[in-house]
Amino acid sequence: MKYFLGWLLLTALPAAQAHEVRQLGAHVHGQAHVDMAVDRGAVELELTAPGIGVLDYERPPANDGERVALQRALALLREGRWLTLPSAAQCTPVRADAHADGFQPADKAMSSGAHAHAGFRASLAYQCANPLALRVVVVTLPSLFPGLHEVIVNTATGAGQGRSIVTPDEMRVVLAP
Repeated sequence: MKYFLGWLLLTALPAAQAHEVRQLGAHVHGQAHVDMAVDRGAVELELTAPGIGVLDYERPPANDGERVALQRALALLREGRWLTLPSAAQCTPVRADAHADGFQPADKAMSSGAHAHAGFRASLAYQCANPLALRVVVVTLPSLFPGLHEVIVNTATGAGQGRSIVTPDEMRVVLAP
């Protein structure tokens, strides 16, 4: 699976460079990216999202309410509540992680007065007992975080590679016809 995910990321690199979208540097506000690899029963996802799309700001939290919102966003991302896998696939979480970058008060870019781009990264992995049921997944990021107007989902499965655009009006990603 590690080789497959590495291959996915390498093949997605030219497409990412063609769009000139970089996270934590210049990025498109309101647009997140998900890379998803499905190999037999293993499912791995990597998410990058701009801070302003998730929290409406890209700076250290200014008060307790903003600190709570930051922790809530990290929990939602880490717990995988932004993804719905088909129950028939019988998927079990294997790994989940989430990080927020650029929200810490000691960030050099922030303290220098320059505008820095903050963002989120999340990584999820599942093992599915019935991988044939992985036909459609639902990415609910736009409903959880209304500042994310568009989520680009790059997929690599045994059936090939694909790209879907998830919006508040269409959150389904078709993996297999």
